[in-house]
Amino acid sequence: MPGPLDGIRVVDVSAILAGPLATMMLADQGADVIKVEPPGIGDLLRLSPFRRGGMGAFFASGNRGKRSAVIDLRTPKGRDIVLELVKRADVFVQNFRPGACERLGIGEADLRKVRPDLIYVSVSGFGETGPYSDRRVYDPILQGITGHVAIQKNPDVPIPDLIRHVVVDKASAYTVAQAITAALFARERGAGGQHVRVAMIDVALAFLW
Repeated sequence: MPGPLDGIRVVDVSAILAGPLATMMLADQGADVIKVEPPGIGDLLRLSPFRRGGMGAFFASGNRGKRSAVIDLRTPKGRDIVLELVKRADVFVQNFRPGACERLGIGEADLRKVRPDLIYVSVSGFGETGPYSDRRVYDPILQGITGHVAIQKNPDVPIPDLIRHVVVDKASAYTVAQAITAALFARERGAGGQHVRVAMIDVALAFLW
């Protein structure tokens, strides 16, 4: 039996976890997800440990149910291939640092020229503006900045500690997936293509309350 997102196509150029886990959930619900990776290693999460059959468990846990394509986005040919994919897509997901997609020619304005009602999704660490917007972000850093580490302190062992899994990445992925389905629903009601922007620091703060 087809899932509720049967017929929806997603082009996913994101890497590591917050973006890929979100699109994997869409694939679980029936969407056709095309994961685009660069030549060579591909998504760096492929290097994760606990490997079976040449694939890291961490990568497999965030990318099942997808089709894969190796495309060099830094080349004009690679850009043209992505534009062709987007022509027949409903959703485009990226988690590059702000400004990177525009430099590559796959920013929102570029893709709307070929698919005006596209749901364009930008996942960032610290948002698209502000003093930290161009910084790389990692889950432990966001845990520290947003108070997750401090709240783990045990009065019997008063040493702050991390939550021992990528809680911010995972919470961000669930937020992104829900926002995408909401944007698709809004488009069905005539709202047109939306630009979904999710900053992981905002998710971390909301998740911690």
